[in-house]
Amino acid sequence: MLTIGEFSRLTHLSVRTLRRYHEAGLLLPDSVDTTTGHRRYTAEQIPTAQVIHRLRELDVPLADVHRIVACPDPGDRAALVGDHLRRLEAELARTRAAVVSLRRLLRPDP
Repeated sequence: MLTIGEFSRLTHLSVRTLRRYHEAGLLLPDSVDTTTGHRRYTAEQIPTAQVIHRLRELDVPLADVHRIVACPDPGDRAALVGDHLRRLEAELARTRAAVVSLRRLLRPDP
């Protein structure tokens, strides 16, 4: 069993983030001491924590991370990731269009 601090160091997730993920039902500790409230994790939870960390680095919303992690079917998980990819691509297209428009505004009138 790993303390929340040990698990934090191993997964590169802050203690605060781990607490938030617990409260959100995303990454539940293996056990919680009912007297002290101390959370304990197992080494087997590290890969899941790393996946969650990576998805958040890729700007996947927390609700979508929850759906992806909870999804047992690899095809369905891929579809959920694909949905996020399409949203990012649409956002990128909007950003590119805005950049083009702003560059036009900066050009002096002929």
